[in-house]
Amino acid sequence: MLSVRSASKQYGKVRALNDVSFDLDDGRVLAVVGANGAGKSTLIKSIVGLMRFEGDVEVDGVDVRRRGKDARRHIGYLAQHPSFHLDMTVQETVRFFAQLRGAKADEAHGAVAAVGLEPHATKLVGALSGGMRQRLGLAVAQLGSPSVFALDEPGTGLDVSARLELRDFIRGQRSAGRSVLLSTHWLEDVPSTADDVLVLDQGRVVFHGPSTEFAMASTARSRLFLRLNGHTPDAIPLVANAARGEVTQTGEWISVTCLTSDKVRVLEALVEGGIGLLDFRVEEATASTAPPVTRERVPS
Repeated sequence: MLSVRSASKQYGKVRALNDVSFDLDDGRVLAVVGANGAGKSTLIKSIVGLMRFEGDVEVDGVDVRRRGKDARRHIGYLAQHPSFHLDMTVQETVRFFAQLRGAKADEAHGAVAAVGLEPHATKLVGALSGGMRQRLGLAVAQLGSPSVFALDEPGTGLDVSARLELRDFIRGQRSAGRSVLLSTHWLEDVPSTADDVLVLDQGRVVFHGPSTEFAMASTARSRLFLRLNGHTPDAIPLVANAARGEVTQTGEWISVTCLTSDKVRVLEALVEGGIGLLDFRVEEATASTAPPVTRERVPS
């Protein structure tokens, strides 16, 4: 469905993409991972035809460089930071893009409902949160029944529940026989979401293979600190099972150490168990420095 051959991109003296090649078949999900500046967004923008590049890209047999408009009809694209007219409502925005893609009005309504924005259909885009705008971008990407989805950091701005819904969306597209190219920095999502992984480092492919091999190669560990909404006794066995580790409790907080790739399993177990998170903190282990701490707020 998607074929990339020797894709390269130069910015002055910087080689953003360096001879990248891969194939993405029907019904497969390929996760593109790498540090900031590795070339993930450049690769996706090249595939979508939003920038000039060297090499060859074909989408469903259509050459992106020579027939960009025709190729884009087969692609559902979500930018990392989607941009819309702030003075239009959610429904007006999706209908507008539906007209551009030749989709019917009822398809626009279905796309809004599919991403959970139906209760907000009459809201102005300018009044939406960052996560809701990301959902709106996902609704627009579905229009026209594309055969390939190119999603650039689709989890940006999403809370835990919305990220789990995103994973279900990706799985649904795979089950329907569509291909998904997914750029992400959430490594813990990769084993449960993607079939294959492409790792970029300074524009070069340093790993391309099954996600199972990528997961086995990743041994980084994280320590999770979770503050719950009064259901700590019920949560401890769920967390221990999902993290495959021992859980300790200090006041309102419980903590557990797990593989970095298992972090999302812990959060998913709590959501499925009906246990809400008030707050959580993550300490990422590194080989040579003290673990940096990041805080993420979770709606109660």
